[in-house]
Amino acid sequence: MPDAGPASSVTSTRANRVTLGISITLLGGLCFAIQDSGVKWLSAELAVVQILFVRALLGIAMLWASQPLTGERIRLRVQRPWLLLFRSAVNVLSWLLFFTGLQYLPLATAVALFFSFPLFLALLSVPLLGETVGARRLLAILVGFVGVLFITNPVAGIDWPMLLMLGAAFGWSLVATATRVLGETENTSTVLFYTLLGFALTMWLPQLWLWQSLDWYDFGLITGIAFFGVIAQFCLTKAYAIATPSLIAPFEYSALIFSAILGYLLWGDIPAINAIVGACLIVFSGLYIIHREAVVARRARQQAG
Repeated sequence: MPDAGPASSVTSTRANRVTLGISITLLGGLCFAIQDSGVKWLSAELAVVQILFVRALLGIAMLWASQPLTGERIRLRVQRPWLLLFRSAVNVLSWLLFFTGLQYLPLATAVALFFSFPLFLALLSVPLLGETVGARRLLAILVGFVGVLFITNPVAGIDWPMLLMLGAAFGWSLVATATRVLGETENTSTVLFYTLLGFALTMWLPQLWLWQSLDWYDFGLITGIAFFGVIAQFCLTKAYAIATPSLIAPFEYSALIFSAILGYLLWGDIPAINAIVGACLIVFSGLYIIHREAVVARRARQQAG
């Protein structure tokens, strides 16, 4: 039997990295779904701002303790402090909108609306990043917004929690745009640390009026929420580091499937037909936008080379 040559070894290594990237992306999607389910469950008895405040404190502690495992040191001095401040503020607002709307919507419906953020991201990339959006991506964006219309069903009247979800999706697209720029100079642990710190500082003052004592059950649940949130962030960050984004991004939509399953098991939610159709349109349009961005980036690299 002939020995495997260098090319075979490289191919095997790439295949292993792809398999690992997909696996931890699926794990990240599951952890995000568990986190969202925990917040939705606990928000029936505690204010969302209190949950997010305690989650942020626990998340900071976990992130700080995980530095030896991630190999990334949290740097207190950053090169773009104002952009990081903007990102943290918008991130706090986005998640506050998301978790507030989540109290009143089926889990799968809420997550489907939130996953419209690639549509906003594609549009914002033109004025903020100077990118060009071609006719194909514009058509995909229109298809995605048709999916949003299917879910919200404006003919029957749009519920305000759905508007909160769309606001959260738009805010997250701003966060993602800022992250692209910050990623040039800051590591992920530093950006995530300041994000959690922003949550803690922003949510501190309302605790003077809204704070409720936590029993061991509440504290344990919030600890689990923080744990799964940190794991989800780490999984997705690691996945994008070891495999190409165009390959990893489609598997992020697994969070929709996990959310639908958890929504049914915990609350008996069965998505309506219009919500299923709308979610499919949003997913397909998002995947196509990701595909086109990968094609355009590859052509740009070839021309530069």
